[in-house]
Amino acid sequence: MIDKAKQQPRPVRNQVAQPGEEVLVLRHQKLKKGGHQTFYEISRAGVWPWFEKIGARVVGQWQIIYPDGVGELEDYDEGYRLARYASFKHWQHTRPPANIGLGGDGPDSEANTKALRDRNEVLIGSDGPFFLKGHMAPDKPYYMPGVEASYQLVDGESGKKDVGPVRNDVAQPGQEIVTLRYWKVKKGCYDDFYRASIEGVWPYFEKIGARIIGQWRVFYPPPPACDRKESPDFDEILMMTRYASYEHWQATRQSADLGGDGPDYARLQEALALRRSLSLETSVRFLQGYMYHSPPKYLPGLDERYRKK
Repeated sequence: MIDKAKQQPRPVRNQVAQPGEEVLVLRHQKLKKGGHQTFYEISRAGVWPWFEKIGARVVGQWQIIYPDGVGELEDYDEGYRLARYASFKHWQHTRPPANIGLGGDGPDSEANTKALRDRNEVLIGSDGPFFLKGHMAPDKPYYMPGVEASYQLVDGESGKKDVGPVRNDVAQPGQEIVTLRYWKVKKGCYDDFYRASIEGVWPYFEKIGARIIGQWRVFYPPPPACDRKESPDFDEILMMTRYASYEHWQATRQSADLGGDGPDYARLQEALALRRSLSLETSVRFLQGYMYHSPPKYLPGLDERYRKK
């Protein structure tokens, strides 16, 4: 047994940032009933500061919810965490014990280890993760000029509606949700699917109040990293989107009622039709939780001196 008192400390110096293709890891968790908030708070206080120091970026942590009351599990809760890594090699290097070589073994590393143990008090288990490559949504403004036309308000059933411009009420209060949308799609079509999303779907949905987190294709590293197997028949795509509330998501199912039926709506319909033509299967889960936003952290260096061996 190793005597910790005799172990040498492991300070580090780091190389410059390494190039690579960004990888996201979506982890599905099975939690004790009512344990999600505790799991999140332990993660935020003890785990995420360490992982962000060694280069990861946590997107958020959410619990699966059942807005219509259908399908809710009685025995346990389920959660998802999404994190970004500079590359698959980066993710591998953040696994213990290799991660000490990235960040050292100071009190912050010890706090991470303790927090991981504490989380196990509410964590029942975790599925093999989804490894994802693709795109965080571009956080950019959209300029969609109004159509130059005049409109007349019509009354009741006697009024004939031939166009659908809208005015909007003030923003409505609600509890934010995130949708996790899953697709099986025709093999090799991810680029076309993503292009339809970014050019035709997302501008309109951003206009009517949704906020896209991103869209990614699942890839399959070899075991032990991943026990999922790639199908020769289809690819898998995941997308996450923020809505102001479940009622907001429901309203976007009739999107023209929120945003009108101008040329941007026609572009939306074309893009949705293209995505449907590429899709074999789709499903959606509703999540509530926390975007992390990577807040700044002050981790002072220890007052120690070293020399090279």
